Amino acid sequence: MDPTDFESLLLKAKSDALRFLSFKPRSVEEMREKLTRKNYSSKITEEVLSLLQTQGLLNDEKFARLFANSRVYTRPTGKRQLEFDLKKKGLSKLLVDETIRNLQDYDEKKIVRDLVATRFQKMTGVSKEKKKSRIYGFLKRRGFNNDVIFATLSELFSATKRGGSASGGREDEIDENG
Repeated sequence: MDPTDFESLLLKAKSDALRFLSFKPRSVEEMREKLTRKNYSSKITEEVLSLLQTQGLLNDEKFARLFANSRVYTRPTGKRQLEFDLKKKGLSKLLVDETIRNLQDYDEKKIVRDLVATRFQKMTGVSKEKKKSRIYGFLKRRGFNNDVIFATLSELFSATKRGGSASGGREDEIDENG
């Protein structure tokens, strides 16, 4: 390959990589996949990745932290789902475990309670068993652990038996009594 061809391909690959990064942060593996799909050779791809890492534009640790924190606040999920999503981004198990361990403000029980409270309020005219089933499925799909789900459901439905609800109202009493 002619050196000028290599340089022009490298410049185009860098430009494409920067454009990909302008949309959202990416992991090194995601960027590798994007450049490979654009049919850049592995030599060009690795050169671009190395350059972006040197410049601090690609950093898996920073990406993992940003992604995890974003997920906690924008689309709350359980640790299991978060772990799956991070691995899907091409991050190592070691980095994924460390990221999850170092999450700030991550209280799975509180997140589940908050998610259930809003969900529960919207379920009027639905039987207790159906509510439990729907809430369980919703939380399970979000990757929450069974222990947390069952503890929350138990809390929620024992609160409604005492005359309250997850939100402090009395809507469940209406459902059961008419």
